[in-house]
Amino acid sequence: MMAPGVRAKKNGTKLKRGAALQVMVYPRRKTKGVLVDAARDMDLTLSSYLLLAGLKQAAALLGRDMTTLVGPEELARYRCSAQRKKSRWQTMENN
Repeated sequence: MMAPGVRAKKNGTKLKRGAALQVMVYPRRKTKGVLVDAARDMDLTLSSYLLLAGLKQAAALLGRDMTTLVGPEELARYRCSAQRKKSRWQTMENN
């Protein structure tokens, strides 16, 4: 059985900086629950959790460190995205 959609490309259409990339996944209910719980335990958004998990797997396959794949600045953005959202919500609640 083939997944719907087109196969992922390494080099596609250039997007403007900060533009979102939409990835379609179809996890089963239990799988989704496990992923959501793990992301919450790590205090990350689900998308950041999935990106970090994928980068970790890619680095392991290549025998490299994650920071050599994308750089420490980009990794830090994924790791602190949940904290930025929380601080934004707290600021909105206080005002």
